[in-house]
Amino acid sequence: MAYRALRTFAGLVTMVKGEVREIDNEEVVKDLLRCGFIEDLTPKKTKSEKAEEVPSPKPSKKGKGEKNVE
Repeated sequence: MAYRALRTFAGLVTMVKGEVREIDNEEVVKDLLRCGFIEDLTPKKTKSEKAEEVPSPKPSKKGKGEKNVE
């Protein structure tokens, strides 16, 4: 995912203010977001987009382990 540096910082990832780059390490991303050093540039879903999502049907548990007795 793409992230923008909100300030200059150095460490496992080094960025200058305004720089945009991909960061693959989820733990580093989590820490940098929590500290306010970066912002996520992934587009956020709007309410209408969320409403349009249809949940996928869950598989039925019927028949699992049941024997057909006649």
